[in-house]
Amino acid sequence: MANRKERRAAARNKENEGSEAITPDEVLGGGEDGLPAGDAMPFPDHEEDVLFKAQMKVLNLLLGHWKTGMAIVGAVLFGVLVVGEYGAHQVDEQRGFQDQIADIDRRMPDQSPAEILNPSGEGLDPNIKANVEEGARRYEEVAGGASGAAAVMAWLKAGSAWERAGDDAKAMAAYGAAHGVGVADVIGWSAASQFANAQAASGDPDAAIATLKSVQARVSGLSGQQIALSIATVLEDAGRKEEGLAAYNAFIAAHPNSALIEQANDGIRRLGEAG
Repeated sequence: MANRKERRAAARNKENEGSEAITPDEVLGGGEDGLPAGDAMPFPDHEEDVLFKAQMKVLNLLLGHWKTGMAIVGAVLFGVLVVGEYGAHQVDEQRGFQDQIADIDRRMPDQSPAEILNPSGEGLDPNIKANVEEGARRYEEVAGGASGAAAVMAWLKAGSAWERAGDDAKAMAAYGAAHGVGVADVIGWSAASQFANAQAASGDPDAAIATLKSVQARVSGLSGQQIALSIATVLEDAGRKEEGLAAYNAFIAAHPNSALIEQANDGIRRLGEAG
């Protein structure tokens, strides 16, 4: 038995002497100190990983900006669409009001030669007067629902119709409403002039001058010059000679090349002849 045990132990020792120990690093392909061996497959390269992540960040940034750009472009296009639609709506709306005004114009009775020579409304045929008054009310209805130039035009039409019918109070109210719309340039000047004329005719030149001065900052060019000349005319008609002369002379000094210069010279001559 002892010999058998000894023989088995000797056989095991001989097998161990013919083999070498294997380290865990060699199983993973590693060499000394766990570093990669020449022919071994390396671990994933950290530098390649960082570069890949950087590329992805740049791509995401570009995609993010692209989406933002598209959102901005979309918002701008939507804004243009809204403004365009609103502008088209405004144009259509103004045309609608103009059509209503034109329809009333067609229904208004024509002025006879006698009426043109006597615009105060006295002696006007009762049936014609009733139609003119109805037209004035319809103009006012259009003006009440309109805005801007269409409202001014409708109010001016109403004022003219009330004047034709001989109702100066309603005419002044309509002209005042036209002026109150606050439109600039030629239309604003027209409204202010009509209102100022009605005020001056009612015996209130100071109110007329105040109305004219209130639109001076909103008009320019020939319309602005007409406002200044109208102020001088109101003063002349009110019998305020010195103020009228001063206004005419100021106009000539400010606008020596104006197309209205002869009207100013005529005013100075009239006041000079008035002594």
